[in-house]
Amino acid sequence: MEQTKYSKLFLLWMIITFIYGAGIFLFGFFPINNYTLEHATREGRPQNLDELRLTPPAQLYTQTILMLVDAMRSDFPTSRDMPFSYKNSCSRLKVRVNIPTVTMPRLKSLMTGTVSNFIDIILNIGHVEQLSDSLLHRLQQRNETAVFAGDRTWISLFPKQFKRFTANADSFFVNDFYEGDKNVTKVLSKELQETDWMLLVLHYLGLDHIGHVEGSESSKIPLKLIEMDKVVEKVYKSRHFHKQLLLLTGDHGMRDGGGHGGSTYGEMYVPFLIFKENCNTKSSRSNEYNQIDIAPTLAILWSMEIPPMSVGCLIPELLHEFSFEDQLYAYYYNALHLMRKANIKFGKEYIDSSSTSKWFTTAKSAHKQFLLTKRNENFENAFTFEDAKVHYLRLSRDISEQLSDSLVQFDYGLIAIGLSLMTLVVSQTLLVFNKGNVNDLLTGKGEFLCTIVIAVCINKLCHYQRYITTTGTISTFALLLAIMANVHLLLNMTKQISRSFHDCTDLQISLPTQIWVLLGCLVFHSISLSSSSFIENEDKMWHYLGTSALILLYFQSFCKELWASKLELCENSLALYSVFLKRIFKSHSSLLVCSGLAILARWNVVGSYINHEKAKPWLSCVLAAGLVLFSLCLHQRIFVQTHKEFAIYSLAAMLIYCYRASKGTVFSIFDTSSCDNFILNYFWIVVGIATCTSLSSVVLNSKRLNGHQLHTSPAGCFKVVVTFLLLISMLLHKPHNVVLVASLIYTLSLSYDMCSKLEKKTLHNYKYLSKVLCTILVSNMFYFYQGNSNSFATIDLNPGYIGQTTYNPIIVGILVTLNMYSAPLTAIVYLITHILQENDIIKTNKLCTTEHINFILYFYTLSIFLPVLIYFWLLLFFRYHLFIYSVFAPKAFYEYYRVIVLFLTVFMTTINLYIFNL
Repeated sequence: MEQTKYSKLFLLWMIITFIYGAGIFLFGFFPINNYTLEHATREGRPQNLDELRLTPPAQLYTQTILMLVDAMRSDFPTSRDMPFSYKNSCSRLKVRVNIPTVTMPRLKSLMTGTVSNFIDIILNIGHVEQLSDSLLHRLQQRNETAVFAGDRTWISLFPKQFKRFTANADSFFVNDFYEGDKNVTKVLSKELQETDWMLLVLHYLGLDHIGHVEGSESSKIPLKLIEMDKVVEKVYKSRHFHKQLLLLTGDHGMRDGGGHGGSTYGEMYVPFLIFKENCNTKSSRSNEYNQIDIAPTLAILWSMEIPPMSVGCLIPELLHEFSFEDQLYAYYYNALHLMRKANIKFGKEYIDSSSTSKWFTTAKSAHKQFLLTKRNENFENAFTFEDAKVHYLRLSRDISEQLSDSLVQFDYGLIAIGLSLMTLVVSQTLLVFNKGNVNDLLTGKGEFLCTIVIAVCINKLCHYQRYITTTGTISTFALLLAIMANVHLLLNMTKQISRSFHDCTDLQISLPTQIWVLLGCLVFHSISLSSSSFIENEDKMWHYLGTSALILLYFQSFCKELWASKLELCENSLALYSVFLKRIFKSHSSLLVCSGLAILARWNVVGSYINHEKAKPWLSCVLAAGLVLFSLCLHQRIFVQTHKEFAIYSLAAMLIYCYRASKGTVFSIFDTSSCDNFILNYFWIVVGIATCTSLSSVVLNSKRLNGHQLHTSPAGCFKVVVTFLLLISMLLHKPHNVVLVASLIYTLSLSYDMCSKLEKKTLHNYKYLSKVLCTILVSNMFYFYQGNSNSFATIDLNPGYIGQTTYNPIIVGILVTLNMYSAPLTAIVYLITHILQENDIIKTNKLCTTEHINFILYFYTLSIFLPVLIYFWLLLFFRYHLFIYSVFAPKAFYEYYRVIVLFLTVFMTTINLYIFNL
């Protein structure tokens, strides 16, 4: 018994080590940019063009207003939705943002002109101070006043750069559509009366919040766009606008579903509208630029140095009011800045031999000719000006693209340590799973000291050879721990394998066809990870694999029952058909479930239609049907023991409907619009009462041993956990997805019934292996049925704010995780409940029950470990793939978080099993 307990602790330790190794790999593959502390100086601006003296252009506008509308995509400012802005803008440009399309890295790009690293998407939750030079640092050094109102992310990044600021109290509170924006507009009204500031930044969040909660087709979006249009009109008609420049843009766009974080067209393209009092020329063309181009352009407009990290080009539409000479100075300065960075990055020899050097020479020659003509003959040659301008812009764009691509640097030392640790963890877990014990592990003090010595020597050697270049005590200690773990696991495996050679026996693997097919589904999934198309359409792949496996099990079960009907005794074909039809009718539930999966595969598409206001009656029916299915599931699957428990759980389900009705999502007989918080509080009270009632029923139905010790059935307690998870899932799910909760249990139960008819031979019993395989397939199917994908844009943040009035990252994170991973969590807990209940019925001894649970937990863990390990190896091989950041990178973070959820699941299960001494 002690051995089996130690196996659970060992499994937890392996999961933690795997998470640690995967984290090191991700930090090596997506390193955090070490932003330079180098500051630009006035000497950084060119004073001469060879022998000709140059004069930097003066500042054009006394005040600049940067108006950021969060999640404003390029097709939102139209003549219908934003008529004033559309009519009065001098230029309507289109800006392409880099991935990841989330706020914090986009603000870095706006203010520094550099491409943010992909791992910034993880740091978007916990903002870190921007230590590098930026436009705001330049303004601060010039003692200019910068004022801000809106998203708190700005203050987290630039805490000392704004002399006055008003930040939203809870920028992540997505249910705030209007209040935060109203506060920003109040600040604008006040600041329009002041003249001491040079930059006013306004960051409106309401549009982004509407998209997260109600989607891109919400009826509130046109109203919000009208509100933003009125803000633009307010600025345009203010008394000081004659000396102001207003720039309207978005930090990122919005996907069709309403979220962002991915790489779709709607997320990566935002508008860039320019407003000034006198437009010399109004352009109807929507020219396209990059978001990193805004920083160097603003630096020129403000007559300051380009941020040293900037790799952007200039936006010509903002420079038209400069004279030809000043424009050429701007283009020359930007080109020279990029050429200097390219010489450092790629080497002067490489740049001199490339075409960009020739373009630079041609541009300078035309530039000099223009200046000589103007200064000697007082004549501005437009042809020479255009020649110089075109060549400057051409080489700037080319170098900008090269520098942007080169910002991605892989730390191969961290990648090697992380991958080796993950590989050794998986190998060690496989060995323990195969042998069934952990007695051979190194545990002595001498072996531990030997591991430390070897790890320190390897660490020193790697730093000496510069395979690893980490600095700092914490980083060095973290890497030393990883190397120690590698050495320890390697010695353990060597010891175990050497012992296996001494007492090895012939290993014969003989499994039924259906289990080979189920295993083949998992193998095919792992192989498919090498294709970007399969990753983008993983939902379809899991549906195909899962339904195919269930249909195979159904036919195997049907044929077995049909054969048991003694068909040879049938006297004629009519009797044969009669038996055949009886067997089909007997298995009608299986046919209904398999047929229903075809509908659920398209359920997210159905949800996009019935979530509109005009389809509210249909959504009400779907939600009610899902809650009724839940009640039937409670009764049929014996989750409740008494009628009182059934009534309480049914009441909780009714309260979920009432809560959605109070939010106006579905119809209600009574007016409950003002009592949503009361209903939600009452729901939690009912859930608490139901849980206590169910636990008391389990205790009362348990046996008393020796008259003193109380023995509680673990199966009964796990039933309570499953029911609690089902209730929480229904509350957090979108109303149309509530149907999936009961459907998951019905599908799992059907698959378990069919697996129970398999042969009961071999080492670990076929039916347990087939049941855990079916659990993996079904849970992944329902995970994608819910609307999840491998894009960050489909992460539903709305469940995190149910019942919340403020932003609490821990509570929001827990609720979002419970909603996203409800299917995998519920499925594995339901499988354990099913096994415990089955063992109670057949009166299996405690040791066998523990072995069955260990087998399930180890196999389930390996089913997650192996695909993640294979995928991370594939990432290394595909590191220069065209879709590495748009497709492969988001999937990597999803896989990493999946392992974290695995740890939480196994940890919760282990605690429950330890309580029952299993």
